This record gives sequence, C-alpha cells and structure tokens, in this order.
Amino acid sequence: VQLSTGGSASPTPSAGSPTSGGGGGGGRSGVLTFRSVASQEPEGEVVLQAKPKAFATGKAKAKAAARAPVAEDEVEVEFGEDEEWEEEQAAIPARAAAPPRGKAPPTPGTAGLKAALLRPSAFAAGVGQATARAVPARVAAAPVARKRPVEDEGDEWVRQFEAKWSQAVGETGGDEFGAEEEEQDEEEPAALDEPPAKRPRAALTAQSKAPPAAARPPAGGALGGPRQPTGPPPGKASAERRPAPAGNDEGDEVLLALLQERPDWASRCTVEPGRPGQPQRVTISMAEACLGDDGISDWCKWMERRFQAELPRGAVPTPGKCRFKASSVDFSENKLTVVGVQALCAMLEKFGVRCEVFRLTGNAMGNDGVRAVAKYLTCSVHATAVELNLSRNSKLTGEGIKWLMGNLAMHPAYPVWSSESQRYVPLWVRVENSKVRGEAGYQVLQSLCGTLSCSICLGERSADIKCGPRQCVNVGCCDELKHNCVAHLCSWEAPEGAHPLPAPAAHARPLFAPAGRGAPKAPPSGVETPAREEPRIMYEDEDVAVVLKPAGWSCLPQPKGVNPAWAKLKPLARRRQVGELMAQEPAPPLQAWLLLHFGPEPSCEAARDPASDRGIVHRLDVDASGPLLVGKTAKGFEHARKQASSGLVKDYLALVHGSFATERGECVAPIDTSPYAETKRVRVAGVGQPAVTVWEAIAEYQSMDKTERYTLVHCRMVTLRTHQLRAHMQHLGHPLVGDTLYGDGDVPAFCPRLFLHKFRIGFFNINEEACFESCSLQTAPDLWQALCRLRKVGGMAMMGCGAPGL
Repeated sequence: VQLSTGGSASPTPSAGSPTSGGGGGGGRSGVLTFRSVASQEPEGEVVLQAKPKAFATGKAKAKAAARAPVAEDEVEVEFGEDEEWEEEQAAIPARAAAPPRGKAPPTPGTAGLKAALLRPSAFAAGVGQATARAVPARVAAAPVARKRPVEDEGDEWVRQFEAKWSQAVGETGGDEFGAEEEEQDEEEPAALDEPPAKRPRAALTAQSKAPPAAARPPAGGALGGPRQPTGPPPGKASAERRPAPAGNDEGDEVLLALLQERPDWASRCTVEPGRPGQPQRVTISMAEACLGDDGISDWCKWMERRFQAELPRGAVPTPGKCRFKASSVDFSENKLTVVGVQALCAMLEKFGVRCEVFRLTGNAMGNDGVRAVAKYLTCSVHATAVELNLSRNSKLTGEGIKWLMGNLAMHPAYPVWSSESQRYVPLWVRVENSKVRGEAGYQVLQSLCGTLSCSICLGERSADIKCGPRQCVNVGCCDELKHNCVAHLCSWEAPEGAHPLPAPAAHARPLFAPAGRGAPKAPPSGVETPAREEPRIMYEDEDVAVVLKPAGWSCLPQPKGVNPAWAKLKPLARRRQVGELMAQEPAPPLQAWLLLHFGPEPSCEAARDPASDRGIVHRLDVDASGPLLVGKTAKGFEHARKQASSGLVKDYLALVHGSFATERGECVAPIDTSPYAETKRVRVAGVGQPAVTVWEAIAEYQSMDKTERYTLVHCRMVTLRTHQLRAHMQHLGHPLVGDTLYGDGDVPAFCPRLFLHKFRIGFFNINEEACFESCSLQTAPDLWQALCRLRKVGGMAMMGCGAPGL
C-alpha cells in the first residue's frame, strides 16, 4: 500500500523493527519503525513503503534489511501496548493459511454488520496515512538517491488478496463503508485538532467510524488476519487516551434479533453511533407504510426495544434527556388516528428523540392528536422539532391550531434559537387543510393572537430573502432579543381587507400585562380590613369555570366548616358570608366560596355535591395564587377531570434566591410523595415518580443593600406532581422566596408570602374549544409590590416588558 504526502511515499520496515524478522535487537516491542530510504526519484520526494506485518515475506525482509537509509530520522507509528502487540502476533496467519485462490474470503451474513467491517486495506491505509502525517519536514524535503524498490511476490499476494476481499465484500455492499472512509481521509488534518464534541461531523475519520461491538470482527479479523489495535498508542499523553467503550454482548444479540425480526422496518429506521457525549443519529422514514393504530403500536414496541438495545449498558430512558437525534421523523400518508399519534409521541418523548422535521401529513388525526403532538414539542427546554407538517389531516380544525399555538406561546424553547442566523426563529408549521384555511382560519389566528398575547408570521420577503425554517425576515424577529412570534404558518394568506396580525413584541411582556378581569374586587360591605382577597371568575360557560384563587384560600379536599345551607341564602346574606370568610384568620376553604357563588344556580349540582369536592379537580398551595379549572355541573365536573388527567397547560412565575448560570434549563428529578402525609413535604428521590420542570430566567433583582440576588423565573410544568416546582427549585439550589418548607425558613421583609403565582392555564371546554386564560403578575398585587421594593439589574425583562422594580 503506497501513500504520499507532498509526493509519493512508501515506508519500509527497518531491520531492527519487530516486523523485520530480526531478533528484536534495537527494535521496541509494540512499535513499527520506518526509516526514509534513498532512491533515484526526483529531488524533494521521499518514497516510503509500508507493508502490514502479516504479509511480509522472508525475501522482502532480507531486501529491506540490505537497504541503507540516507536519512537518520525515524518515523514511528505506534499501535498499542506491548501485550496487545503480542496478541496480534499470535493472530497473524502463515502464508499457507491464506484463502484458496478459487474462493472468496468468508464474509458476515448479517446485512446490518457488513458495512462496519474493517478491511485490511483500510487498516493499511490508516497506517500509511498516520505515517505520512508524522514525517518530519526535513525528511520530506531531503533528496532521494535510490529508485523505488521493485515489488516482490509478497506485494503481488497482497494485491490479489485485497482484490478478492473487495470483490467478496462488494457483493454485500461493503464498499460503501470503504468509499466513505476514503472520502473522509481527504479532509484536512487541521480539523482533527478540535475536541471531538466540537468537530464537524465530516472531519471525524476512522475513529468516529469504528463499528459497534456487534459489528467488529473477532480478534485476528474476520479472516484471521491482523486487526486494528483498540488501545491508545504507548507513550502518548494521558489526556489523549480514549479508552474503547465497553461492549454489550447481550444488547448486541438483542439488536441483531430485532433487525432480523422486522427487516422491512430495519431498512427504514437506522441508528448510527454518536460522537462522545452527543446523541445518536437516527433516521425514521415510515412514510406510506400502511400503518394504522395497531401497526404503529407494534412499531413503537419494536422501536422501544431497539432504542433500549442501542443505549449504553445499564442506561435507562430519562425524561427530558436527548438520547437520539433524527434528521426526519416521517409518518406521512399512513392511517394514524389520535390513538396512534399518542403512542408515537409518547415513545419519542420517553427516549428523548429530537428531530429536525416531524411529518404527519395525510393521516386521520384530529385535535386530540394535535394535543399529543404539542405535548411532545414542549416536553423539554430544547425544541424537539424545527419543522412540523400536519397537512391533509381532515379532522384537524382551527381549535387544534389554537391549542398548538397556545402550547408554544411562552414556552422557554420557542421561538427556537438558531446558531446559524444568531436569531430566534419561529417554528415552521405547514397545515394545508380546507377547515383551517381562508377567512375562517385567519379569524382563528386573530383570536388566538389576542388571547395568547403572541404573534404568528405568515411568511414575509425582504428583497431576495424570504422566511424559511432557519430564518425569519419579519422586522420584529430580526434582533437577538427573544420575541413572542412562535410560528411560521406556511401557505396562509390574509384575506383582502383584513386587519394584519399583531407585530412581534417582547417575549416576557404578557407576564406583566394589566390585570384585566383578574383585578381585585372591592370587599363586601362591612369588611374594612380583609385578610385576603376574594376569588374572581376568569372564564365561565354552562359547565365549567376558571376561578382565580388568591393566596390565603385552602384547596384541601373535603374540608370542614362548609355549610350546605349556604346555597339557599339570599344574595345579600351570601355576600355577608363571603365577607366573613375573607376576614377570618385561618385560611378558609375555597369550596365554601364555590358553594356560595354557584350553589344557588339549579344547574350547578357539582358545586352542591361534597363528593365532587364542590367541583375542584386540581389544587394550589394555600400561599400560592392563580387560576383553577372547576366543574359547575356534573357533566362539567367529569369533563374537567378528564382535562386534568389529559394534561392542562400550566405556567408559573416564581422568585427564587440567587442567580442562574444560564438563561433557561430544566430539572429532571423524580418526586417522592410518600412522606407528604406525615411531613407535608415531598422529596427528590430515585424511588419517586418522574417529574420534569422547564424554566426560563425572566429578570434578575437585587436587594437595596446589595447583599442578596434574586431571579424571577417562568416555569412550564411538563409533569404535575405535589410541590413539584418548590422541590425542584430547592433541588437546584434556588429555593423560592418566602418558602418556609423547602427554604431556610426565613420570610424576607419585602415579600409577605410565598412568591409563587400561576399566571396561565389551558384546556379544552366541553364544546372542544381550546381555552387559555392568563392572570398576569398584576392580578397578585402583593407580589407586584414585592418586586417594586427590589432593584432590577438584568434579564430579558429589563426593557420593553413593563416589569416592576427600581
């Protein structure tokens, strides 16, 4: 094998090297030593010849030993430790063990392994390339006086062997791997100076192309020939050592069985090894696979087993952690309904699969299917997709689009930060459906932009540049500040004469918007100094309602002190009773207010039913404030319970101690609620239930004496566990201000209570309409005043958001 650097080069083993056949005198075990030899080639060219030790003959060794080198500089190629070299010598076959001329060398029978076999030619090429890179400049420039040595019969045998090997492996498609290696060998060596985590993927050479454990030939090669040493070269610095990963023979066997079980799926779904510390590369192309709900369920079970086999030994799927990254997840033109889409998204979320493009075109999913997709898109602090295609889903309506946009709005991961354009780019969404297009669809967009305080781009053009999946030319999206434009809706157009959609604004502005319907109400007559505010109605229809619970009201189930006779009181008497609840020192039950407010209405049987807990389906801590979904009627109560189990959109604002090192992040830590009944606390422990909290820093504050730092964070609850946010913030080392359970027990003078406020809730009402209700920080005057007593010193809310602070 001949390789050249700045000319032709072919290294020849020196007489004293281990390959020369000498008794080891002057040679170092485990090291091949090459010397530059003189020839009659033109000046400036060094001809070196490298032969694998397995194919060196006695005649060639004698010739090599007889040649006298001109230059004394040695070029060493180090392969492994001494013991590894001895193992390789034991595995070197004799000339007589060469394969017969009439037969091709045996090749692996598994199609999944053939592309990963290491050929002797590739091995020799790697040696020659390493040698050429290691030649000193003065050796490469030295004139050579001798001609290139004539190839002997050993060279002829090597050439015949490689030709037969290439023919045998080429019949199984193995040449693709060799071609890819040769193509990457042409990359500039300078790219290898970067750390593996920062190298371009194309710059990784044979070390990144090492086959998995199941694909590696046994010791001595598939044919008993030389194998590539796995250990680092001896004598190198310890920082350069990269130990080979431990094999997982059991997982390899499972993986091979899975590939053979469904070869049709295996050809459509590929998993490639990732770089160290990086997710593995995945391609999922299941378009037009005739998959229904049963088929996708079987595929998800098969893919779960495959993902588990691909994970390192002992690793388990962790919510929120990206293990696999796909260029495309394509399930277009199948027959998936909501059941199939839910199974697919749950599997992708379980194994932390992110993708560039998520295609569900041409299926039968409806709004509930969009709900599953939205849950997958918002399950992490990192965007799980950059492009989303939902075209030709006939059951999808404008309410599904509203639900999707509502989930993206205010989420820490959206709009997506693009490292290419150094801008925040909205999610690229393609929905081509007659039910959500035209004037009716545009009215839906106008409604949701007003309700969600967000913006949507319909695609704009600036000169020759137009909006795309990686850039947005909208004027409001062209700076580095995070904006509230959450999506590009492709192929949508505004009807003639319609009002334009709102322009992009600051991402955090809705958090500090005016109170609106959530503004505090005047207390009933006769109550001069109430101990707490009265609850307010934020949304109401015939069956359900959204109630803003102020701090100081208890949501504990089945409380005492609620008199069923209150439902029969006259309006004035009911107002007096509400005043008494607001003035009493112990925290009154919220169920009492629900009975007084809804109980007199004949249709509101849930408010009068203690078994239904007066309509409450989820709860807030006593010292926390925010909106709650409640059922008024029996039908509404059951619907509200289903919404709570399906997943409500819940956004919180909290002021925590200290400053974060990053602008956004997530806490993935299980919550154990077993001690709650005894201690009224939960704990972060491995035996608990999975819990994920995604957070984003909004503003940083400082005490007036400059001794304390605080951070106002927005938290999206991916899971809903008891005290999840408080336990997670304490686990991160940033307990909530005023938290006596999980903090240091001190309540600062500037904040009268626990600084925790839920400012948004999202759900579907009984008519399948997507509803989002926001309660800005101004609906909690005590918390607003607390921030006004601090100095605002940083964060995205410094400008253009109306955040309080000095």
